[in-house]
Amino acid sequence: MSEPSRPDRKGQPTEGGSREHDGSAAPLRSPWPPLAVLLLVAAASTFLVGHSFRFLAVVYRPGDVAQEDVKAAADFLVVDAEATARRQRDAELAAPSVYDFDSTALDAALKVLQDALDPLSARRLPGEGGSRRSVERLLGLSLPVRADRLLATPAARAAVVEEVRAVLQGPYTRGVVANRTLLTAEGRRGVVVRDLVTRQETSLAGPEAVEDFDEIRRRLERSAADDATAALAGRVAASLLRPNLTYNGEETAARRARVRQGVGSVVYKVRRGEMLVREGDRVSAGQAERLRAHAQVAASGRGGSGWVGLYLVVALSLAAVYEFGRFNVKKFRFAPRDLAFLGLVLVLWLALERAGLVVASGLSERVAALPRSAVLYALPMGAAVMAVRVVLNSETSLLFALPFCALAALSWERSALAFFYFLVGGLVGAHRVARACRRVDFLRAGLWMGLSQAALTWGYALLDSDALGAPVLWNAGGALLGGISSGFFALSVIPLAEVVFSYTTDMRLMELASLDHPLLRSLMLRAPGTYHHSLVTGSLAKSAAEAIGARALLASVAACYHDVGKLSKPDYFIENQVGGGNRHDKLAPSMSGLILASHVKEGVDLARRHRLGRDIADIIQQHHGTSLIHYFYSKARRQARPGLDEVQESNYRYPGPKPASREAALVLLADAVEAASRTLPDPRPARIQGLVQTIVNRVFTDGQLDECTLTLQDLHEIARSFTRILNGIHHQRIDYPLSAQKDRKLDGDLDPKRLDRGRDRRAGVAAAAGESLRRLGM
Repeated sequence: MSEPSRPDRKGQPTEGGSREHDGSAAPLRSPWPPLAVLLLVAAASTFLVGHSFRFLAVVYRPGDVAQEDVKAAADFLVVDAEATARRQRDAELAAPSVYDFDSTALDAALKVLQDALDPLSARRLPGEGGSRRSVERLLGLSLPVRADRLLATPAARAAVVEEVRAVLQGPYTRGVVANRTLLTAEGRRGVVVRDLVTRQETSLAGPEAVEDFDEIRRRLERSAADDATAALAGRVAASLLRPNLTYNGEETAARRARVRQGVGSVVYKVRRGEMLVREGDRVSAGQAERLRAHAQVAASGRGGSGWVGLYLVVALSLAAVYEFGRFNVKKFRFAPRDLAFLGLVLVLWLALERAGLVVASGLSERVAALPRSAVLYALPMGAAVMAVRVVLNSETSLLFALPFCALAALSWERSALAFFYFLVGGLVGAHRVARACRRVDFLRAGLWMGLSQAALTWGYALLDSDALGAPVLWNAGGALLGGISSGFFALSVIPLAEVVFSYTTDMRLMELASLDHPLLRSLMLRAPGTYHHSLVTGSLAKSAAEAIGARALLASVAACYHDVGKLSKPDYFIENQVGGGNRHDKLAPSMSGLILASHVKEGVDLARRHRLGRDIADIIQQHHGTSLIHYFYSKARRQARPGLDEVQESNYRYPGPKPASREAALVLLADAVEAASRTLPDPRPARIQGLVQTIVNRVFTDGQLDECTLTLQDLHEIARSFTRILNGIHHQRIDYPLSAQKDRKLDGDLDPKRLDRGRDRRAGVAAAAGESLRRLGM
């Protein structure tokens, strides 16, 4: 139940845990429709963005005479080749050298010694000095005559081996380098020691931490002569000694090359409008480099390769955001309808920006004091993020804002400042417009967005040390106007989204909550019991939704309409049977079950006919889930003939589906709890609490909440909220004492016959309550 939603489950989560459904059908499982939408949106965005920064560029070679003034048509970066090469050389010289450390050198040396001594144990060498000469031949060294005695027995040979191990272990542990002088020179940049066995790398503390090969060998050869075994071991160890810390020139060169490649280029920025070369000037090498970079910026908007590259960048960016949201953001909306809406908003606002760029260029040429940036700041770009927030949810609006703001910045100035301008403004507006139910809420959100954008333009001016100039004031005014106009634009887009894509926003829910709606008026007149039940259910659902952070307005309005299907046969539902017989007494249990279950389908049809929206239609369809109609199922089992009639439980269950959103689950629980609370003959707080807990537990154990994201903590809060509301509805009143004489004069309430009739009525109410409890399966 508390498992987060997955893409392959039925429905996508929305704000407050709600999900999108098309009737009872699961969302499209094939990835091709979403992929097709992404590719089409990427193509349209590429077309709009690519055309926004195409311009002709002039290129001269060093020494040429410029035939015209050339100004930068856009901001661009120029690589300083000389400074870059200097930085790369410095980084390469500072890279440490790599030395390989062989931790198996001691074992290898002892193995060579053991291989030389093994033949002495296998056979007896004839003649004086046979052992010594055999070892000399195998090890390539000269031994004294007394070595024959030291190598004559296995114990003596083992002692020599252990002595050699003790002699070599220290140097090999510290590391034996062939040339410590070279190591000292390399140590000025640093030395990295790489263990060939473990592949671990450490930094060498200093050259004095290792042994020089020549020094340690001379020291071993001059071992103390008073101990024959030690002297022999020293000579053998000197012959076996090999450097185990060696310079790896190939790895060092490779690492220095990677360091060189990793050094970023030294660039400087050329501003839009900056003079690159004047007419009649002889072009210098630096000017030629700037002209070449300027031409590259121009070429990026022309040619097949440029278009393909831009399309790949846009398509991959959109796909990355889509995949991340689909698998990592629980409330991300990725149904085909949602993707179509997001793509349409993205393309329309990029087209609006494209038109704004043309208008801005024309106005800035005609009005010298008006900077082009001020006109661009006045564009209502934040309205796109606001519209997505209102129609879908905050998580989706955030994921939408990232590629949208990046593309808008790419189309405008291709700078990080433009990206942050669009992003901050859009997020501020989306935050302020959350839960907007009135038109004035959009205007307030637009004002907040305009103020934040104006503050950003002032911050950008401070970066350029120009905080009080006239262009700054123009830009701030344009940014304020852009925020306010974004509120108007977002307000105009919401109704279109509701009509074209059948979305149910909070503004639409406020309209549906009006008691003058035709469906509610019909329910009030033709099924007053159902109407009152729906209003109380709406209060319960709204209180519970506020307690768990779900969409309270959606839950409340959907609860008001959840039983509109009963309008087709209102007299067949007990809350509308006033003063008459029960229509079901003359029907078979199976027929009664069909009539009760049919109000779900009738309600969905009425919701679609009256354009209540998909969210409400889904809740109407799911407000009973697949729960069992207990009363008629039990009645059918009682009337069935043993061995002849088979009563299948599936025939007495609602068609479903189960609630797929938290709001639908709240309506289901509120519906059951409200109906059950009417059957309590003595609605004391303890009884109400027990009833609520029983209903919630029964719904939970029946598996009706398996498809939604309610947690056990949510169920606890829901039960507590239901109990509080029902205690307020069924509150106790005190008995007002009346004098017997006055009471007799008024209406004779103390007449014994009337008291008997009152007691009979209370007994009848208790009996009816028990029957109603059985109808609810309790």
